[in-house]
Amino acid sequence: MSKQENTAFYGKNIFNTGFDFDIEIRLGAGAFVCGEETALLESIEGKRGQPRLKPPYPAESGLWGKPTLINNVETYANIAQIILKGSEWYSSIGTENSKGTKVFALGGNVNNIGLVEVPMGTTLREIVYDIGGGIPNGREFKAAQTGGPSGGCIPKEHLDTPIDYESLKEIGSMMGSRRTYCYG
Repeated sequence: MSKQENTAFYGKNIFNTGFDFDIEIRLGAGAFVCGEETALLESIEGKRGQPRLKPPYPAESGLWGKPTLINNVETYANIAQIILKGSEWYSSIGTENSKGTKVFALGGNVNNIGLVEVPMGTTLREIVYDIGGGIPNGREFKAAQTGGPSGGCIPKEHLDTPIDYESLKEIGSMMGSRRTYCYG
């Protein structure tokens, strides 16, 4: 290709095909729940950021009632690495059914709070103790809430549960809005 030709993966006239593809990143009105796709749609439309009932799914009726492909920035952040390293590389991270990594906002009664990214299948114990530094003042772990307001509380008997979609569902919780809050 000559220097004049477009070799971009997004923008106008991708690879000289006449196809345009733009990505627009929007802030979700500062609400944690806007990490959920339909809550973000509500926020973009100027409404309160809260999840919509599904169906219909955004691909059928999304932004302003039109079919919409919407993802969290976390999803888009993985695209470059998948393109550079390949889908086999990405699929080698995580569990058989939950591939890749997951970002969590780790907060509450742990020594190290903040955003953490771990391979899917990492246990709650590893997140709380190895990454979070354990519970302050030697207090006992009581429970962790995953998935923000949509999720559930995980008691200490499930500390060795792998954090993936299937395992969380089995114990009555969910990935939800990617927040893990510890109680100790």
